[in-house]
Amino acid sequence: MATSDNLRADQEGKMEKETLDEKLPGLFEPDTLLPIQYFEAMRRKHLLEGEKRLILSVLEDAVDCFMKCIDSATNKGQRLFRDADEWINLEDKRWVFSFDNVCEMLDINADYMRAGLRRWKEKKLIAIQRRNEERVQQQALAEAQALLPEPEAMPIAPQPVLEVKPMAKAASMRGRRKSAPARVASRSRGKLRKARA
Repeated sequence: MATSDNLRADQEGKMEKETLDEKLPGLFEPDTLLPIQYFEAMRRKHLLEGEKRLILSVLEDAVDCFMKCIDSATNKGQRLFRDADEWINLEDKRWVFSFDNVCEMLDINADYMRAGLRRWKEKKLIAIQRRNEERVQQQALAEAQALLPEPEAMPIAPQPVLEVKPMAKAASMRGRRKSAPARVASRSRGKLRKARA
């Protein structure tokens, strides 16, 4: 009985080993693909990249219109800003190219981006308001200065002319050595006198 159990265990061990030995080389063999299968997979990948680029360009254009046209002076610029602002703030998942769906397709958190754009808009509107207030203040100041009478030109009194007398050199100065620039200047004057003579 013991020998029959040993035979079964040996046979089961060989069977397990054979099946593992048979399976192991198959794990490291390359998958075979037909050229059409390879190129079809590559084409799909390329199409997905193109679609993502198109969706990204839609988002870029909206953000660009939102940021550049916020303080536009033209009707067209103001309309572009309003349209972009409305598209960004509309929370709708039914339309394919809604802000939420576009962000989802690009793996961007739509709520986070929307909140960031809102904060940017608030800061920009405050800066625009400050700039307009400063401009109004400058215009008011310029108008006030224009209304003030011009001050009359007052005659300028002649200034008394001071007479400059050459000073005699003090006895203490005679013994001192001249500074380098003074020595160069005195040499130059001496050479100039010789050249004139």
